[in-house]
Amino acid sequence: MNSFAPLLITLLIQSFSALGLMAVPVLIPAELGPPRLTPAGIGAYLLCAYAGAMLGALSAGALVERWGAIRTSQCALLLTATGLALAALYPGALLLAALLLGMGYGPITPASSHVLIQTTPANRLNLVFSVKQTGVPVGVALSGFVIPPLAITGWMWTLLVLALACTAVAASAWPIQAALDAQTSRPASADGRAGLSVRFLMRQLLEPLAVIFRHKNLRALAAVSFVLSGIQISLTSYLVSFLTTGLFMTALAAGAMLAISQVGGIMGRIVWGYLSDHFIRPLSMLMLLSLVIALAALLTGSLALWPAAMSGLMLAGLMFVFGASASGWNGVYLAEVARQAPAGAVSKATSGTLAFTFLGVMVGAPLFGLIVSGGGGFSIAFGMQALLALGMALLLFAFRGALNRPADPDGSGKKF
Repeated sequence: MNSFAPLLITLLIQSFSALGLMAVPVLIPAELGPPRLTPAGIGAYLLCAYAGAMLGALSAGALVERWGAIRTSQCALLLTATGLALAALYPGALLLAALLLGMGYGPITPASSHVLIQTTPANRLNLVFSVKQTGVPVGVALSGFVIPPLAITGWMWTLLVLALACTAVAASAWPIQAALDAQTSRPASADGRAGLSVRFLMRQLLEPLAVIFRHKNLRALAAVSFVLSGIQISLTSYLVSFLTTGLFMTALAAGAMLAISQVGGIMGRIVWGYLSDHFIRPLSMLMLLSLVIALAALLTGSLALWPAAMSGLMLAGLMFVFGASASGWNGVYLAEVARQAPAGAVSKATSGTLAFTFLGVMVGAPLFGLIVSGGGGFSIAFGMQALLALGMALLLFAFRGALNRPADPDGSGKKF
């Protein structure tokens, strides 16, 4: 099988999973009438969603081994559809729906990594992983384009239409499911009770973390993911607030700057992936991106002190660069995790590192908000991001020798 069909299917699944995760936060302000959740409620919703995503990511390795990567992705997207339907029919159960949506979102990336590492030539690995990861900003962009027009049909029908769309995308993977899953799944344990024991289930959930802690290369990459994901979510969550309150821009102009940063993220993922395949080693690329993030955060924070120091065009350029780096590292990172993973453990290694990614999301945005509201202001908050990103660049520099040697199953040598 050529690599195009798996890439297309995993990109579609990633996009609609991200669309489902962001549907309720986007629909709440778009729906007519009083909002169903306050800003604090939306924060609680996202916290539940990413807690579910952590649980889903940690379970992905065991699910891929038992069911295969494509079937796992299909079931995860059907879980997303279930969460959307629950939110549509029982709006009082939004936090439970968020947990289900997160549990559907979490396994998608580990499962797709398991597929793409098998179907992608080594000389295109970073580009293909980066293209697939554009599914996240594409899904967020789709939510902005699709949900406001659908909102005129009402809360219930908007979410039910999205649930049907997720179900249709899951079904579209059927033509390639059998061939790919025959390579990736394992027979279930002969002891049927093992799948029901609490001890067995806990071992399956903790095994991805054990894979990470057994390999120092993966530990270093997980630390990078934890920090950079916190910076990424803080940028997308607080940029409009910063521009409107700190630089006194209109909401429309601030929204345009956010859109520019997201376009930068989409383009950055593809460009960094291509460069990492042909010109710059992936670890060197991640180190350079961390340095660019540090510089962009420092410049952005300085605008709070001297708001008239930058023209609109220069600000747009800065937001593009900030987005291209802070939202563009994911594809190169995931390809490197797949490369560093022990043989046969790509999905578990990806699951383990994604648990740190989602934890960074859960910690990063509240920490940024606490600094802003606690008297430090946006300049201190962005300054903190600059220091953290610089720290990750130094970590990657310190580990560059070991990280350029992918680990084998016992963590001592090359895998391929």
